[in-house]
Amino acid sequence: MAASRYLAIGKEPSFGQEATSYRYVDLASEDVSTEHEWILPELAGYRWKRYAIRGTVKVGGSVDCYGQYGSLGAFLLAALGSVATSQPDATNAPSVYKHEFTPSEALPSHTLLVASEVTGRKFLGCVCSSLELSLAPGELLGVSFELVGQKEEAFTPGEPSFDETPFLSFSDIASCRVGGVETALEAITITVFNDLVDDAFELGSRYLPEIPVQGLEITGSFDLKFKDRTHLDRFLAGEETSLYLRFEGPEIEGGLKYALELDLPRIIYKTAGANISARERLVERVEFEALYDPTAGYVMKAVLQNEEAGY
Repeated sequence: MAASRYLAIGKEPSFGQEATSYRYVDLASEDVSTEHEWILPELAGYRWKRYAIRGTVKVGGSVDCYGQYGSLGAFLLAALGSVATSQPDATNAPSVYKHEFTPSEALPSHTLLVASEVTGRKFLGCVCSSLELSLAPGELLGVSFELVGQKEEAFTPGEPSFDETPFLSFSDIASCRVGGVETALEAITITVFNDLVDDAFELGSRYLPEIPVQGLEITGSFDLKFKDRTHLDRFLAGEETSLYLRFEGPEIEGGLKYALELDLPRIIYKTAGANISARERLVERVEFEALYDPTAGYVMKAVLQNEEAGY
């Protein structure tokens, strides 16, 4: 039976120009919509409003889904902006590719297709305002993608070709190091926030001519059993540390597996510690922010290994 509801995301050749190829995602939910700022002049003749003139239009909203080793790369590229692709072992594993995503000065725009059994909605010129990755025991990797876009059009939905690569789950965590030390976490969230200019309209057009990106902020939090003062003392002393995560999925070929690495070489703690609530177990919550590391050359790097030849 054909799927009637789906999300498709494709990188645009230029801002607002529809993508030519798409990756299909079996999404959990979305609330992408068009915002129309009508011009409603307040005049002296009557108490009520009599005129409505078409004003500026833009797109906004979010998409929630679960991370898969294939389609996750599209969201990482949208959030960070730069990708370098290589083959770790072209001889013994010719279908395995490694993609390294890092922040760049500019962000690519994407076309999003949202299909239902009623209609198809096409959103052009979409730029990522934030990407949140979250994980807890017994769960899949949650992906929450927020965007600002240029405009909406209609399209006729077709048959999607969903990503069939494995989902990333809590049991895929192969390594988690804080300050270079293996650490048992109970939950983690990492958020990439791009400060977008979403109101720079020009005379003569109702639509955004571009969506410039300003600052970048990468924050997060993790929970762990409160068993010593390691993180609390690090927070109180104002010390910097690092965070590294590695997910491993099934083998692809040649001994190489599906994998995701998240490397934040320099982070600072914003809060740390545990509070008492009756006789409940003590769980420490650490909130952090990532900083640029001049030695590594990035604030954050995500390395995704799969069978995709490129993004």
